Amino acid sequence: MVSARVKQIVVPDLSLAAQLPKKKDRSMLHPCALVVSIAVTALATSAHASVYHYALTFANGFFADGEFENKLTVPSFFIEKNPGLTGETTGSWDSSNLQQAPYATSFVQSQNMRLYQNAALLQEGSGVAAGVCLEKFFYLNFSDFGSPAIGAIDFSTAQSGATSYYFISNGVNSSGVNVAYGTTGYNLFSFDVATLQAVYLGTATSLTVNAVPAPGVLAMLAVSMGFGVGARRRRTA
Repeated sequence: MVSARVKQIVVPDLSLAAQLPKKKDRSMLHPCALVVSIAVTALATSAHASVYHYALTFANGFFADGEFENKLTVPSFFIEKNPGLTGETTGSWDSSNLQQAPYATSFVQSQNMRLYQNAALLQEGSGVAAGVCLEKFFYLNFSDFGSPAIGAIDFSTAQSGATSYYFISNGVNSSGVNVAYGTTGYNLFSFDVATLQAVYLGTATSLTVNAVPAPGVLAMLAVSMGFGVGARRRRTA
């Protein structure tokens, strides 16, 4: 079944260890080492940080990235989707009962996406803001069992009043047909709101997702680095 948001798909031609100090100097590193140890410990204990950065690279110069923030209490695995969507994991999609946005989310607090081509920003938008989903096709299959992983997405740059936008989904194949999530690559499309026409732009060659350290931890690391520089300066003065 062709995606409800896609009336026609156009597929263009895309052929186109620093050395350790001597023993007599190590006492001068103790304060710095202590601060670094505390900062590293804090980083380790924040492995399940609620904010994550993701990035997708495409072979033809496109690059997408953004952040999403989970709510304060979420399970280690969840799927955030339109409440009316069914069959998306088996390929028997039924999007006829999709709830119109905005609607309250269950797990995601905020999400944004930026799309670049050859390092130039093309468009950016937010799919979720303050626990409210703004895009009815929004989809995120996410887990964090010590290492964050994305199993499926449908992210876009769609904004209210926009005449066109971009979306990435691994539940819509390059021909614009809905398939079970995970059975196709992360495909990028541009979409014209007026004509309901989508253009396939490429498939991601890589996807990464990483936890974003809390600001306090980053500050501790900055302090520790500054402390180390100061110590070296005192030794060489």
